[in-house]
Amino acid sequence: MDYFLSIPQRDPDIITKLRRRLSALIIYLRELGLYCWYEEYENKIRHFFYWQTVNHGEKANQKIREELGKVLACFICEVEEPFVIRKMIQKMLPFPYQPDVIQIEARTRKMLEKNNYQLSPDLRSLDYREVLGEQIATFLSKNSQLALDGYACFRMGLRRKEMTDLIKQEIEDYLLNKEYNEFIQLLRYFVSVQTSRIALVHVIHRGNKRFQLLHADGFPLKLKDVDGVWQEVAEQTASYEDFIVSTLLTIAPERVILHTKYPEENVIRTLLQIFEGRIMVCHGCNECELSINFPEDA
Repeated sequence: MDYFLSIPQRDPDIITKLRRRLSALIIYLRELGLYCWYEEYENKIRHFFYWQTVNHGEKANQKIREELGKVLACFICEVEEPFVIRKMIQKMLPFPYQPDVIQIEARTRKMLEKNNYQLSPDLRSLDYREVLGEQIATFLSKNSQLALDGYACFRMGLRRKEMTDLIKQEIEDYLLNKEYNEFIQLLRYFVSVQTSRIALVHVIHRGNKRFQLLHADGFPLKLKDVDGVWQEVAEQTASYEDFIVSTLLTIAPERVILHTKYPEENVIRTLLQIFEGRIMVCHGCNECELSINFPEDA
């Protein structure tokens, strides 16, 4: 029961990692009375581990294949699979800027670990390494040569499809988030260079995109529209969410006090980021309870 295991000559550290894992396995198997060893060969493009064992019978050989499958599965998941993911991202990303690739790869690997992606729903309760180890053991029962990088690329079809779907989603989310952050940075710069037209503004947020802007004295804030008509910035819905942001950008208040009971809404997160350093969130007052006792209500 001899096997030729091979990996590319792309990184000496990777070869060392596999060598250590195989050496540790040999020590473990010898403690069980199963004697194995390997020899190493290489050419310009690949490094080979020639795995050999004393024939102890089919039951013992099966045990060796199972243990070897576990070791190779861990190696593929921890070393070869990240390399495959990186290559897939570089191919799928419109502009594969290296820092972006690194971040998307990290996010993808984190999600693979978190969600425990498996080959089928029936295997969700198992660690993927266990599933892959069993597959490799089965492969070795019928084949004497195993290219670990080739196995990771071409013999993990369903796993690769799951990685592809996940990478697509991570790329989309990452690019949207990057675009959002760049937009926020632009708005922050705009606020920093804008001349403040008012010292303090209260932003009353009633949830479900309902806002009202008030002066420090509690009177509704009024702005002059394009027709020269004075218009109260009062409660509205729908597109008014964007109008509130653009209004605050226009007047660039020195201070903003935000009264809200719904801090999880996206528009609140946007306001906190744009006016960072100028905005304060009120965690409890009459305004937050929506029983506003301002002059116009008297």
